[in-house]
Amino acid sequence: MKTIATFSKPEEAHLFRTRLEAADIPAYVQDEHFIQMDWLYSNAIGGVRVQIADEDVEAAREFLTNDSPQRAPDAVDVVCPNCRSNDPAPDELPRRISFLSLLLFNFPLLFARHRWRCASCHHVFRSRPTANP
Repeated sequence: MKTIATFSKPEEAHLFRTRLEAADIPAYVQDEHFIQMDWLYSNAIGGVRVQIADEDVEAAREFLTNDSPQRAPDAVDVVCPNCRSNDPAPDELPRRISFLSLLLFNFPLLFARHRWRCASCHHVFRSRPTANP
């Protein structure tokens, strides 16, 4: 048996195992029960391992190199209106202020959502994402 991947959580290992088994590559999850009993040992023992037979290694490598994630048909791209970059991410400042107010006042102050901050130019905007054709 050869270890083809390691994960910190048994759930991730089982998802990977099912992807391999969907490609007719039998796989086995090693140390999942040990990690479930005490998850702090995950890093110490090298995580949950997904193992396959020695003769299936080449087929698994071929499957993993050809298996690319497909883009969802309803996926959206957010473009910064300032610099036209594709690097915006949801703004974390309102969430942090809400958490801080929860700690200080025992009540979260809620703010408007759908704010984006560009990683390139740090511009904050409230644009809705547009669908990618």
